[in-house]
Amino acid sequence: MKLLLEEMTRDEAAAAFAQNALVVLPTGSIEQHGPHLPLVVDTAVVTHVARAAAGRAAEQVPVVVTPTAHFGVSHHHLAFAGTMSLTSSLYIECIKELVRCLYRNGARRVVLLNGHGGNQHPNGVVAAALTSEDGLEMSIGQVSYWTAAAAALEAAGAADVAPSYPGHAGGFETSLMLALRPDLVQLEKRRAPLATLSSDVGAVVYGAFTRAGGTSDDASRADTKKGERLLEAAVGAVADYLLRFHKGTAGA
Repeated sequence: MKLLLEEMTRDEAAAAFAQNALVVLPTGSIEQHGPHLPLVVDTAVVTHVARAAAGRAAEQVPVVVTPTAHFGVSHHHLAFAGTMSLTSSLYIECIKELVRCLYRNGARRVVLLNGHGGNQHPNGVVAAALTSEDGLEMSIGQVSYWTAAAAALEAAGAADVAPSYPGHAGGFETSLMLALRPDLVQLEKRRAPLATLSSDVGAVVYGAFTRAGGTSDDASRADTKKGERLLEAAVGAVADYLLRFHKGTAGA
């Protein structure tokens, strides 16, 4: 069975859903990431983690990965050029409708794998609303990759590159991008934040990133090799999460 929904024919997709496959829907964003990183950081990282982790999990259980939702809740970055954000209410409705489509196709296990702090709470609303309010008879998981991989990232040395993670455009994300897309990283342009931000980037109030200059921490400790270790840790931990979710839910 193919892993990526976008590469399947309609018949292959139908067969995958008929196998009661676990469906992974990654959620990212297109937003500023300081002067040295591209707008696609969150989307690029979560897409990589989702596909690599799902590939490992698929060795034991049927798994399908949908295209990544590129646009997230990023209004706190709108002061900087390039940010493309959905309001939280519109984002919630968009993700709900995508999951409804999967349900109509036969999906009964769906994991919203998140890569952007601003999507965390909205994804929780999606999962609760579809099961409790809409009454869809399905299991919906929602987790950010760094939460699923918290212990693994700590063991892999995340604290060596950033005081907290994931942060925003700091040592952690810069290390991941050096490992994943070094061609898009402009290290000579990195600079320390103008102000200190909360370690919980998803809870930062509107305007905080403007005052801080668009980054959460100094990226001077970013390193390619460390980024490779952190990516590997995230992939392994998320693969374990997907297997536990599949085995712990009833599905169809």
